[in-house]
Amino acid sequence: MDMWEAFDQEVRAHCRRAKIVYDLFHVVSNYGREVIDRVRVDEANRLKDNKKARKVIKGSKWLLLRNKKNVRQHKDRVRLKELLAANKRLATAYILKDDLKHLWDYTYAGAATRFWKQWYNRAIRSRIEPLKKFARKLKARLPGILSHC
Repeated sequence: MDMWEAFDQEVRAHCRRAKIVYDLFHVVSNYGREVIDRVRVDEANRLKDNKKARKVIKGSKWLLLRNKKNVRQHKDRVRLKELLAANKRLATAYILKDDLKHLWDYTYAGAATRFWKQWYNRAIRSRIEPLKKFARKLKARLPGILSHC
């Protein structure tokens, strides 16, 4: 389910024995809004004096939110590669988005926990505030994320 607090409260109130599982789609969707888009806007604002670079970043929203495997057109793949090479903060947020998805590949909770700890440490060390905030939010909901195992 989605990580929205109201959903969580309703399930806990009416289905006391239910095990909450936060799904990949909703977690990555939230990551896109709370991390990728926030970093993209912050970087565009930082580049306000460089109109050309700012325009490239401002026009990259859907390219950055799309799954890597769904970037099919050659021109989009080239554009994504150039964008990530030119902006370290966007590249870090994008790479950690793809890496986070692998958490749902695990079927053993111990292995998933080890993977989570590595991902979390990378996110916290990134010095990217929206990413750090999101990682802390996920940490608080880790049991519901690991429930998929």
